Amino acid sequence: MLGTKRWRYHTLLSLTLLVPSVLVTELPAATQTAVPRPAIASPIKVSLKFKVPKRGAPRSTAGGASRGSCLRGSQQPTNKLLTAVVPNTRLGFTFAERPSFFVYIPQSSAQTAAFLLLSDDDTKVVYETTFALPATAGIVRFDLPDSAPALQVGKQYHWFMTTLCDATTGLSGSPTVEGWIERSNPDVALTKALQKTLPGNRPNLYAEAGIWHETLTELADLQQKYPQNSRFLNDWRDVVRSVGLEAIAAAPLVTANTEKP
Repeated sequence: MLGTKRWRYHTLLSLTLLVPSVLVTELPAATQTAVPRPAIASPIKVSLKFKVPKRGAPRSTAGGASRGSCLRGSQQPTNKLLTAVVPNTRLGFTFAERPSFFVYIPQSSAQTAAFLLLSDDDTKVVYETTFALPATAGIVRFDLPDSAPALQVGKQYHWFMTTLCDATTGLSGSPTVEGWIERSNPDVALTKALQKTLPGNRPNLYAEAGIWHETLTELADLQQKYPQNSRFLNDWRDVVRSVGLEAIAAAPLVTANTEKP
């Protein structure tokens, strides 16, 4: 009888000591399941399209694309032309003080490009610089640097991108494209929607609101951050095609070296 009681005691003691150890070993597994997933959600739309605002640029001087002698494809179809990546109105809206600009630059013997930002009446130079061109053709992203003045809300600006074929002649005779940009403030509804939306779906909100520069910039950032996710590359191509730029939609993205050559 005494032996039976001792056996029961030792059995109960073993189970009592075992239960905490089981609970402790299972805690890390529960913690691992709580790790948040990347801030990417499934697509909102099958094909991302940009809603072009009805208001366009005030006028045009250089045109949407330009040929030049230093462009190796100057006698080729439009996908070989220097092309501003802008809607057909040539006016892009932004919320940023210093936005990003995008231009398709074909294979060229030019090694340098010039960027010029003017006031809406073309009487004042707001910012100008030169930068080294990449070795391969593609859509160049030019980020307005911190040294440039902040764009003012409600004002339009006229911008130009020129590939400098000959350093001795400068801008004269070099291929040039232009665009217009206007900074605005987001309304309350859009601001709240952007705050609640995962980063992967924000381009959809910008595209629906007609904010061109943020649509492209967000998609470019997402492609860089998630290079293995084909969704953002497809969204980029859909947006570019939706404004009539099918010829350059598949061109690779390249970042400009804004350090002066």
